[in-house]
Amino acid sequence: MSSHAAESVPAGKLYTVITHLAMEAPPAETPPPAPVPGVTLERRRAMPVADYLRLYHAIGDDWLWWSRLTWDEARLAAHLAEEETEVYVAEADSEEIGLIELNLRPAPDIELRYFGLVPSWIGKGLGGWLLAHALAAAGRHRPRRMILNTCTLDHPGALAFYQKHGFAITHSEVDIVDDPRLVGLLPMDAAPHIPLAAPANG
Repeated sequence: MSSHAAESVPAGKLYTVITHLAMEAPPAETPPPAPVPGVTLERRRAMPVADYLRLYHAIGDDWLWWSRLTWDEARLAAHLAEEETEVYVAEADSEEIGLIELNLRPAPDIELRYFGLVPSWIGKGLGGWLLAHALAAAGRHRPRRMILNTCTLDHPGALAFYQKHGFAITHSEVDIVDDPRLVGLLPMDAAPHIPLAAPANG
């Protein structure tokens, strides 16, 4: 971020660049990837809110995932029960380690809304396997495109990872958001590699 951009960010806010990507016409008959010993993946229909949020925090706190934390329990439960929402959870030794969340709206596109692994499983080569499952699940619906976005608060390798696996950048935008740690959505020690925004009281 340039010094000029940094100076223009209001107190209590974070500056991020959001990059939107798409894969045109994902294969409709993509076979599932080869099994990984000891790792399973299953769809969770109407996943309980508490279970979803536990995994959402385990994966997302390091990257300041916050948007689902602004929803009340009823709204999140309704979202998880929708036919247009597909949630898949990866497990290893009975531990939940990965998340895929597909949003089937707006048709005919499908959005990979959330995707990630818990920190202890990052860098073990499982990301490509999990993404292949996401593509296979989306392909069954024969979407026109599969879309997603990542931002500069995410894992530094995220953008290159998606490009490596067939996604192309469509456009980028700048966003300035409340620091979720300062507004109580996340603990103050979340994502210690991302400096806290300057508090409003200076």
